[in-house]
Amino acid sequence: MPAVGIQADRQMDLLAAAVSTCATGRLAVKIRDFVRETGLERRDITPALRFLTDTGLLTSGPAGWTPTVSGVRVGQSWATNREAARTVFGDVWRDSWVYRLLSDSVQPGVAYSAEDIARAMKPYPTSTLSPWVHLVDWLELARYVERDADGRLHLSKAVGAGEATHGKAEEQSQDPAADPSAPQVGLVLPLSMDQLLHLTAEDYGAVMRSLATIYDVLSRQRT
Repeated sequence: MPAVGIQADRQMDLLAAAVSTCATGRLAVKIRDFVRETGLERRDITPALRFLTDTGLLTSGPAGWTPTVSGVRVGQSWATNREAARTVFGDVWRDSWVYRLLSDSVQPGVAYSAEDIARAMKPYPTSTLSPWVHLVDWLELARYVERDADGRLHLSKAVGAGEATHGKAEEQSQDPAADPSAPQVGLVLPLSMDQLLHLTAEDYGAVMRSLATIYDVLSRQRT
């Protein structure tokens, strides 16, 4: 879960700092680099980095943190045009467990408070509510939810559009008329789509993080 101490846009500054630091030739970024580049305190940085890693924007290792391919896209945009970066971020995050959890928990066309969405998304009744309320800040940043004139939150059209795009891609992948001799791309998961949909939020996140790591490794091999 995201760090409660700082807002989503300040946590996004950490991603931008990782991207700009690694652009200088550094392989990884350490905590002291984040402190220097953002002015944030270590106690806020550490949990924020954990969340950025859990959602596929950073990878971590003994040397520190490195942005993934998706993280580079978002971090570069954030440093130059934050409104454009929000669109890029929303697109990138469609493969994250957060997007899937939101679309499974919140109904379109219904007005919610931030607390309502947090309660709908938290996995257990006994889970602490505050981190999930803070997650709503990220949902607004990604333009997955929007506020009306009364300050109530609604699922945005971007969420529905994303579902339509994924559905179309799935239909195309199942098209029996597809050329079997065409080169096959992507990875074959040892899970069916039905199994993925029935994973817990934590397990879904673990699968997506594993995929993000694999794609990150493959992308470095192509360069």
